[in-house]
Amino acid sequence: MIRFLQHSEIDPEKWNQAVRNSLSPNVLAEYELLNLLTDNGIWNALVDDDYKAVMPLPTRKKGVLKYVYTPFFLPQMGIFSEHEITPQKTADFLHEISRHYVLADVLMNEKTESGHWKHEFVSHSLSLHIAYTELYSQFHENTKRNIKAAQKLQSRVTVQEEKIADIIALFRTNKGSEEAVHFRENDYARLQQVADYLLEHNLLEVYGVRTSDDKLAAGALFVKDGKRRWFWFSGRNNQLSACKPMFLLLDAYIRDHAESDLYLDFNGSSNPNVARLYQGFDGKRYTIPFVRQFKNRFWKMVLSPFIDNIR
Repeated sequence: MIRFLQHSEIDPEKWNQAVRNSLSPNVLAEYELLNLLTDNGIWNALVDDDYKAVMPLPTRKKGVLKYVYTPFFLPQMGIFSEHEITPQKTADFLHEISRHYVLADVLMNEKTESGHWKHEFVSHSLSLHIAYTELYSQFHENTKRNIKAAQKLQSRVTVQEEKIADIIALFRTNKGSEEAVHFRENDYARLQQVADYLLEHNLLEVYGVRTSDDKLAAGALFVKDGKRRWFWFSGRNNQLSACKPMFLLLDAYIRDHAESDLYLDFNGSSNPNVARLYQGFDGKRYTIPFVRQFKNRFWKMVLSPFIDNIR
């Protein structure tokens, strides 16, 4: 039986065990990190039986409307279970959400089954189990050219040297200034807080690229999540784009982790140029379902025209 639990009713130990043992474990969906990733730590949950399957429900209110959203910096959410989630079980969970919320926007995970999905995000991953020379041989030719161009400029890669705040600032003053980016001050503050927690618990790798005159050209944060490494957050100095720093950074990360039982998850992007970057490193495409669900037809009719303003 699927139960709706308020945050105060969730058993943190059982929750974490359910997420860790699931077919799609995600350290960022564990109890402590969900507390940090959500607005004021406000999230509820659906729990099947005695934590046989769990689903986090980050919760916001807009006036009298209560709705579920997917927090920034949380790659994938959905149902976590060590057993296959059937289309019927997915439907049961979604139906239960509609009993408690007028609207739900949920980025699921790649193990969540359904008969079909109307919306899907594209992501890429790369197995790192073979030697670097073999991995490099599978890079696209354009990617190899960009790596070689970056190497000729004598840029250097740093590991665990850059400050997280500097990488966030690099993003804010470049990509973050674009109209399409909707991060607010509290989102950047939350990112810093979560990154500090991950670093403190040895769950974060920090890579940077500095030019020959020691300017920070790019930086990236990789989350250590079992055998998965999330390419979680990055920033790049647009004025130094000719240095091809992100190609050099990703190449170094792949080199450092080659011949391991790990895989690099590029964490998806709706930007086709970014997707091509990941494909250039021979990233394998996979899809992540996205669900937008209204309580009923009435609420769909009322809320649809204003959906962009609700968040």
